[in-house]
Amino acid sequence: MSSIQLLNHLYHRRRFLQLSLFATGLAWACSPANQKSDPGKVLVIGAGIAGLAAARKLQSQGKTVTVLEGRDRLGGRIVTNRSLGLPIDLGASWIHGVRRNPITKLARDFQLTTLPTDYESLQLFLDGRVLSPDIVKKGRKLTERLLSAATSWGYQQDEDVSLDAGIQQILSKKQFSVQEQQVIKWWLDSEVVGDLALDLDQLSLHEWQEGKEFSGDDYLFPNGYDQIIEKLAADLDLRLEEKVVEIKYGNQEVVVTTENNSFSGAAAIVTLPLGVLKSNTVKFNPPLPPAKQQAIKRLAVGLFNKVVLLFPQQFWDKQEIIGSISQNPTNFHYFLNYAHYQDKPVLIAFTGGSYARLIESLSESELVAAIMGNLRQMYGKTIPNPQAVLRTQWATEPFAYGSYSASLPVGVTSTEREILAQSVDNLLFFAGEATSSNYPGTVHGAFLSGVKAASEI
Repeated sequence: MSSIQLLNHLYHRRRFLQLSLFATGLAWACSPANQKSDPGKVLVIGAGIAGLAAARKLQSQGKTVTVLEGRDRLGGRIVTNRSLGLPIDLGASWIHGVRRNPITKLARDFQLTTLPTDYESLQLFLDGRVLSPDIVKKGRKLTERLLSAATSWGYQQDEDVSLDAGIQQILSKKQFSVQEQQVIKWWLDSEVVGDLALDLDQLSLHEWQEGKEFSGDDYLFPNGYDQIIEKLAADLDLRLEEKVVEIKYGNQEVVVTTENNSFSGAAAIVTLPLGVLKSNTVKFNPPLPPAKQQAIKRLAVGLFNKVVLLFPQQFWDKQEIIGSISQNPTNFHYFLNYAHYQDKPVLIAFTGGSYARLIESLSESELVAAIMGNLRQMYGKTIPNPQAVLRTQWATEPFAYGSYSASLPVGVTSTEREILAQSVDNLLFFAGEATSSNYPGTVHGAFLSGVKAASEI
């Protein structure tokens, strides 16, 4: 994939998966303490979309399956919140590239409503004034050329360096106006850092374009991504609030100990997020092979946070995407006009990388003040404060410890993802978006990894 294709790919998608706050009407079976599973049972650890996809595949193969989930809900890093009177996805929001995408097929099979996002419908502000579409488009083209030149320069180097190093190398030889530099920085912050969830000085110049993509537009679920989860979960043996503390494997058996119970089976599929694997909150006995431990250590967890604001009335224009360039480095620079999808005056602010981590330490009042300062610079001092606010804090979420696996950092290759995906002793199998070399950081990558892991058993 060329740098121009990659930026176009980022421009037409906002990948992110997490959390699911829906309450399903299904009655979940409770597990008696220290239950011994039958020798042919397969345990699936994690009820996110990778785990549910794996469980359904195993069940279709005639296997007995039990899914263990630490939370009191399903979905993992897919979450739909309805506390504001409308569905808001705090985690995964889009089908990224609808053509031949397995999530598109699920949506059609389940007869779920989806709506496209037009990333060309963009209004960009610079210190409170709207830039012309021509200036914005020119800035995008300059950014594409800059990334292409930086990547070409990087391939000529003997060792991998950061994407930022390559960009600075090219910028030192180019003459851009102050405004052009500001617009380029907005594109980089919004569509590279925001999407890949890692800062430019951490991203590998050799590997930042990793993975593949499905063609077509991005579509979101106006009625909530959790509809997919609810449908996938039907007729599965699901055990909620079973937080795993140890996975013991050997002698043709896997024993999974939770805070409450113990489960055993002939094999297990582990779909724990990369952040949880890094945290060492789950003990593997014996320890995982050194190569897999090293892969877990070397791969990076990205951070991408959202702030949802419900206002008394809409004061912004009809464009789907609202951008802001400001001299204040703490200002949010990317907003989704959610009123376009729901008849409610809602804006969703997005931020990724180190700034996404910084805002987690802010109180809600500090966070709202920062956002409103930016919006008032754009729309005037008389706009109202929000009536309600939702925020994500994925870095400290104990069942995730991050949003999704970031694009590869300096010195790391996709080989680490392949190692992470490898089975251990034909007993432990691994799935989740971080194990996907083709589609990391995406819902479809997680889904396909679950199907793949189940097919290996």
